[in-house]
Amino acid sequence: MSKHLWPFIRLKADTEEKLREAYRKIYLENYVKTKDGKEIELYDWHGNRIHFGSYSSVFDHAFSESADYRTSCGIHEISFSKERARRILWIKEVLKASKGTIERRSQTKRGYSPNRLKQRRILIVLEENYVVVLEKVEKKETLYFISAFPADNGYIKKIRSDGGLLEVKSPSLNGD
Repeated sequence: MSKHLWPFIRLKADTEEKLREAYRKIYLENYVKTKDGKEIELYDWHGNRIHFGSYSSVFDHAFSESADYRTSCGIHEISFSKERARRILWIKEVLKASKGTIERRSQTKRGYSPNRLKQRRILIVLEENYVVVLEKVEKKETLYFISAFPADNGYIKKIRSDGGLLEVKSPSLNGD
């Protein structure tokens, strides 16, 4: 078994739906609101505020997947990805760049409206081939969480070809 930068979360439940709800609870309590109902404020290493949506659709998109990203057109037919969910707590580690080498990339994507372009920030943890996708909004220093997932080398190559490199964050390179 290979060594990872951060531990996996491996939950068990009687049914797939109960398992999904258990991971959703972890998501909500770590990224949206505390058990006491207080909003959780998370920031990346640049001080940008990261907003995590409490809507089911945000969780459903982030923790589902397509069998083949090359042909899926962004449609996720696998409704719950244990592979993604087990890494659920990795997201905040990536945002604070706690370990590893992270490429921060910029990407422009066409939105649902043909005239609307979306600005994205893509964080790639090189040692893990783990990707966190954030969307930049008009307001300065504000980003919205879109998804996080382990990627294969082909997908990492595609991300790199679609956008520009902004920085590489690494304790060994940055003197942290």
